[in-house]
Amino acid sequence: MRNLYLITMAAKKDDLDYAALRGHIPKELFKKFKLFCLEREIDNSQGLEDLLKEYFDWKDSQQQQDGAA
Repeated sequence: MRNLYLITMAAKKDDLDYAALRGHIPKELFKKFKLFCLEREIDNSQGLEDLLKEYFDWKDSQQQQDGAA
């Protein structure tokens, strides 16, 4: 797992289609996020990408439903 993490980080770091994101969140939310990543056996970068994509896909579908109503 550690080797996969290092390979993923280097690939994304050098990929021009990716940007770094950093911020501070409450510790309880951080613990939930770490557990989310551990359960899926993914690194933090992939976990953040997955959650943000899921959120924005959901948000887009909500806006489409609101527009159709």
